[in-house]
Order: sequence, then C-alpha cells, then structure tokens
Amino acid sequence: MKIFDTLNTFMLEKVKPLAFRFENQPHIVAIKNGFIVLLPFLIIGSFMMILLIPPYPEDTTSGFGQAWLALAKELSEPLWRVFQMSFNAISLFACASISFYLAKEYKITPLHTAVLSMMAFLLLCMPYQNSSADITYFGGKGLFVAIFIAFYVTELKRFILRCNLSIKMPKEIPVAVAQSFNTLIPILAVLLTIYPFALLIEHYFQASVPVVFEQFLAPVVQASDSLYTLLILTALIHLLWFFGINGALIFIQLWTPFLLVNLGENLKAFQAGEPLPFVITNGFWDFYVTHGGSGGLISLCILLVLFSKSKLCKNIGRVGIVPVCFSIAEPIIYGLPILLNPIFLVPLLLAPLVNGALAYFAHSLELVPAMVILVPWTTPAPIGAYIASGGSVSAAVLSVLLIILDALIYYPFFRLYDKICQEKEANGKEITQ
Repeated sequence: MKIFDTLNTFMLEKVKPLAFRFENQPHIVAIKNGFIVLLPFLIIGSFMMILLIPPYPEDTTSGFGQAWLALAKELSEPLWRVFQMSFNAISLFACASISFYLAKEYKITPLHTAVLSMMAFLLLCMPYQNSSADITYFGGKGLFVAIFIAFYVTELKRFILRCNLSIKMPKEIPVAVAQSFNTLIPILAVLLTIYPFALLIEHYFQASVPVVFEQFLAPVVQASDSLYTLLILTALIHLLWFFGINGALIFIQLWTPFLLVNLGENLKAFQAGEPLPFVITNGFWDFYVTHGGSGGLISLCILLVLFSKSKLCKNIGRVGIVPVCFSIAEPIIYGLPILLNPIFLVPLLLAPLVNGALAYFAHSLELVPAMVILVPWTTPAPIGAYIASGGSVSAAVLSVLLIILDALIYYPFFRLYDKICQEKEANGKEITQ
C-alpha cells in the first residue's frame, strides 16, 4: 500500500493542479464552451440526414418504410437545406462560438470578436469565383482552420487593445457605438494579415488555406482513428478519474474536433453510399466505450441493485441506477466510492479498454457499421448506438453485449467490496472504502 499512497500523493499534489490549470486554460475553455453551443445544431442536422436517407431499400415491402421513402423524396430539398445550414456549417459556427468564448475569457467585447472571426473565416474558406461561392469547408473539413482563425483573430484583437491602438471617442457617444468604432483597427489588422497570408499560401502550395491545413493534419486525423490512440486515451482518462480528476474534460475537449471531423466524413460517405472511412466518433465513445458514464459503470450499478447484500451497496445502486442509464456516473464514482478505492482500480481501467478494443474489432470485421449520426451523450447506450449507426440493430446488440461483459469484469471486485461492506455493517463500523 506504500506504493499506492506514494502514487496517490503524486497525483493529488502534482498532476491534479496541472490538470486543473490545463482545464481552465482560456483556449481550452473556449473550445469546450464553443462546441457545447454547437451541439443542438449538430444534432438537428444529424436527424435531418436520418429523414433524408431512410434505413430501407427502395424495394421494401414495409408500409412504414415505403411511407418514409416517399416522405424523404417529397421533402428532400427543404431537409437538405436544413442539413447544409446546420451540420454542414459546423466550421463557420465553431469559428464564431470559440472566438466568442475566448474573447469572453479575455473580457474584450465577445460579440464583435466573433463576427470578426466569421469574416476572416469566410475570407479564407469560401472561394468566390464567377459569381458563385464554394462552401465545401463550412463542414467538418474546415474545422481546424476555424479553430486557428478563432484563436488568431481573438489574440490579435487582444494585442491591439493592450497596445491601446483604438479610436478614442467622446464620452457622449453611446457605449455600443464606441465599441463598434474600436473594432475598426482590428478589422484592418485582420484584413492586412489574413488576406496576404492566404495569397502567400495559395501561391506557394498552389492550394487554398483549408486544403493545406487538411493535408498537413491528415496524419493526425488518421491517428485519431487508431486503436492505439483509443486505448491510450481511455487508460489516461480513467486513471485520472480514479484520482478524482475528470480526465474526460481534459482529453475529450482536445479530441472532440477530430471526432467531429471523423463523423462529418462518415456522414458524407453515408450520403454518397460509399464505405464509411472512420471508426472512432462521438457515438463510438459514448455508446460503446463509456456507456453508463466513464468506466462503463452502468454494469456495476446493475450488480449493485440486483446482487448486493450490503445495505450501503444496495442503496448506492438504487440511487445511481437512473443517472447511469443516462451516462451520469458521479453518484457511483463518489458515492460507492470508486474514487481512490483500490478494489475498483482494475475494472475501472479494464472494462472501457475491453469495450474499445472489442468494438473496434467488430467494426473492422464489419459486424457493425460505423456511426454517422450525432446523438446526445445522455441517450441510453443501446438506443444511442442504434440511432447513431443509422438504425443498425447489430450496433444496439453490441452495446448490450458490452454491458453484459462489463458486468462480468466488475463482478469479482463487486463481490469482494460487497463482502467487506457487509462485515463492517455487521460490526457497526463506518464504511469509508
């Protein structure tokens, strides 16, 4: 236990403060809050795609399927328009929302900054020729450029304001008008730096800025879809959770742009009837790896409710069963507790690692399809897997099988802890771990 105590001290005294500073770093906060704002638009856009492409063949004999196909054909134009201006405009929205929250962290008129970032994004990512505009990079392909522009524009405006390079207006002028005039110099600064940069890139690489970004980051995007990346991040996130550090808030924030790019490419391929290129998306993580919250704790909670002989374990299970069905695991993590409880360290790490590996191989063997729809992470796992995969029963079955497998992984550790709790209750001792 001395080694465990040393590790615990190291994590709490060294790692936790670093994690806290990282989690509260302005750019990380801006990415997190910016993507939270986007979720409703992404979800609506995803469901438009479900309506546009029913999971039924053209020659289906199902009355419901025939009606759905007819409806999709009749409403294809308005549904497609909604999809284009919601899910397929994610980069434009992300540029504005991330810039808004970063400016808010810096206290520098967030709305003006967000609009300025949108202007810069349109300048770089919307080629305009022959009276027509190309919006290819409004979708997931332009996401990394959008983040770069949001950071650059906000930091540039912050630098200008810190140097007091602003138009001084009389005090009698309304604040809103004065703030608008203060944006003139940042606008000029953006135009005089962003546009020459775009021309230089296009001249040197013979390609637009988003194309160059896409090519440069292609190896990183591919790495984000690898089994090794999945297992490493899964282990790190759950190890941090064991010490009371929300690892998901740290790593998933950085991983989210890649997951959304993967999802966007899958959706594009799904629409074109082509093979889906990426395995790991938001839905893969939410409904296979961490169903019931981090650690796959819905399985442990089921064991607590059905098989506990200890009053504590039984009561914690009853309290936590509803939240974990919606992937909220904190009542179990802090109530049982899982936190700093050496009995549960092994299954807390092992269950999600096994989930990720098996789900990845199931996709590789084409036993289940990849995810194409963004579904809220609070959706119960089998239902979420079914919807996110475009209506695949095999995806829902895999989710259920992983929940059962996790229950088997947790069972011996659960029995040991339940027995310890029983003995302490019989002796009238307080249960701390």
